Amino acid sequence: MKKLRYVLLMAIPLFFLLLTGCSKLSLSTTQKEYRADGLVATVKGKAANYKKLTYTTGGQTKKITVNGGHFAFSVPVSTNDQNVRIKAVNGDKTTTKLVKVKKAKALQDYLTFAQSYNYTQLSLGQPTDQLQLISKNGIFTHKKTDGTVWYYNVQNNQLMGIATKFSYKDLKSKTGQKNFSTDLMVVSKLLGANGKKVLKNFAKQTKNASKNSTKTSMNQITSKGINFNINLTTNEFYLYITKY
Repeated sequence: MKKLRYVLLMAIPLFFLLLTGCSKLSLSTTQKEYRADGLVATVKGKAANYKKLTYTTGGQTKKITVNGGHFAFSVPVSTNDQNVRIKAVNGDKTTTKLVKVKKAKALQDYLTFAQSYNYTQLSLGQPTDQLQLISKNGIFTHKKTDGTVWYYNVQNNQLMGIATKFSYKDLKSKTGQKNFSTDLMVVSKLLGANGKKVLKNFAKQTKNASKNSTKTSMNQITSKGINFNINLTTNEFYLYITKY
């Protein structure tokens, strides 16, 4: 009996010690530095046994969504390196991770681009498709009258990147083809790229992509330092225009 009591006295603290170890607050990231992919850099990692999980960058704090212990969140890239502080809290316990989002090259001064873009839209008879001349840091959405949606990442008054998406259904129609071609030509020209060359390359690659249903991206198109990257999905494609 004494021996059994001794075993229980030793086992109970060990059990709670193991239980505490299993529920230990933990936080990790896949890398220490992240680079741009499209308009953003995606920070990925794992978190467990937390009550609150957030990240802070540029003086702004946001919540992080976790799925199955894994998380991923996007930070719009800038012309400067950005420190990102990830914080996990559970009661009086706190753990943090600091990662860096590397800087990238800007396409152009945003105000210069917006003014030229608006002038071009007026000359095309589209006065309602004007871009806002002043933008806060971040990604904003610009919906045109033809139904297309464009995304602009502006940081410190610099245009970092432009993105859009088109459905394959729209591109099969003459109107859709005209809208896409016109939009891409305008943006390419304003950024200093050769729009005709970009469109020709794009048409060639999309034709080849239609023959390969497993293809998820196209070869990068580069014209005069401007990069055009295209990702393919089941029903649409995403176009990213950057200088990095």
